[in-house]
Amino acid sequence: MEEKVIVIARRADATATDAPTRAALPAAFAELNRFVDTWALETETARTTRRHTAGMPAIVEFKDAMLARVDEIVAWLNQYTLDTLPGDAKTLMYLLLSLAEVAPAVEFYQQAAVIDGYDPFRFVADETFSMRPVV
Repeated sequence: MEEKVIVIARRADATATDAPTRAALPAAFAELNRFVDTWALETETARTTRRHTAGMPAIVEFKDAMLARVDEIVAWLNQYTLDTLPGDAKTLMYLLLSLAEVAPAVEFYQQAAVIDGYDPFRFVADETFSMRPVV
């Protein structure tokens, strides 16, 4: 398969210095704390940016670690409603949302970019859209 690469300039809102401090994960998921600074991102735009700037080795490492625990993560998060998530649960949920973001890169494209897709930096999600979960 021919690899088609979209070259993407890094967005200002994706810098590590702008990233908020996240709560540590629940003790049962402590081995995933190494991914929090990189992948526990609050917005769809930040998750998309990370997917397109992290590189496939980092994406696959993250995917493998999360996928091994995904059923436990979902079961643990299901004890809360979105409006009652404590900080550690929000961090875990953001990791799970990043897993959903990177899954197509691994499963369909074997690269971060969508083959013959649009430049992802031309689209910025409306993070205030009413269908977005309130956390």
